[in-house]
Amino acid sequence: MRRKANPTAFKLRDKRSKPRWLMRRDAEVILPGRETPVNCIIWDWSEGGARLAVDAPLATLPSHFKLVLYRGARVHRNCKAVWTDARFVGVKFI
Repeated sequence: MRRKANPTAFKLRDKRSKPRWLMRRDAEVILPGRETPVNCIIWDWSEGGARLAVDAPLATLPSHFKLVLYRGARVHRNCKAVWTDARFVGVKFI
């Protein structure tokens, strides 16, 4: 017998103050001192930050960088890396 999901249990674990939207959008990261942007994918997004998959070793990612939301456009967010794991980096918009 399958158990029903308990939405209350998930909500207790999710401590985000703002809603998060899932997306898979191509974007670019501009690293300080580097002219060529690095490709990335925005996996999810909120008003305060995002989860990114970056085409660069996460160990070399600086703590502050610029996220270009639309390639070749001027729409961007300044970011601060707040966590990383084997696949993703979580950023806070500053």
